Amino acid sequence: MSYLTRGMTLNALQKMHAFHNDIVSLYKQHNMDLLGNLGRRNIVMSQAQEKFFAQELSRSYSGVIDDGKTGQPDIIIEELQKELECKLTSRHKGGGLSFQSDHQTLVQKGELDYLYVIANETFDQFVVLHFEGLTSYDFRAPSNGSRGKVAMFKHRGMKKCHVPIGTVIDLNKINLEKLAIRLQEAKTEHQTKIIKEKIRYWSEIPNKYRFEFEALSTLQ
Repeated sequence: MSYLTRGMTLNALQKMHAFHNDIVSLYKQHNMDLLGNLGRRNIVMSQAQEKFFAQELSRSYSGVIDDGKTGQPDIIIEELQKELECKLTSRHKGGGLSFQSDHQTLVQKGELDYLYVIANETFDQFVVLHFEGLTSYDFRAPSNGSRGKVAMFKHRGMKKCHVPIGTVIDLNKINLEKLAIRLQEAKTEHQTKIIKEKIRYWSEIPNKYRFEFEALSTLQ
């Protein structure tokens, strides 16, 4: 069971949402649009993520620290001897999601826990993914021009994931279940052959996932 509960997550998101509304209003007062660049918005909100999740964790565990110093973990939970890296991200324009980390940090630490908060444009719908014990094996190798950033292999990382908010759908599983029904209903050898080829495809490729948001207004 994850040490980060749904209740903790909901409380932290509510605080982040209130803070987000405040800074959006502040930007507007100065004729600036914070939501015009979600990457920049997420950077502005990253400290709030660390602060508010640390506050919630400190209600259940002793020695929770989030000092924000360069080179230090985002959150330390001394009672559990855990270091938690916090990441805030949103969908790319094409609809995709990339879960990134710093390669050197992974190599130095050996393994780390990660908290990825996926937020929509208006910051009122979320998916929250809590990974425990990720290693460099769970991420791609650094490429030229990546500045040391590496993307997670989702089919590896999701095996270590707890989802307190939102829904993660395994597309391989869904498609295989549909194809199994179609195979039973196939009426010709040609149909059977095509369906079996699709079954082989979805059985062999790395798992793909769809992430479905939960609206903050409906969360309990």
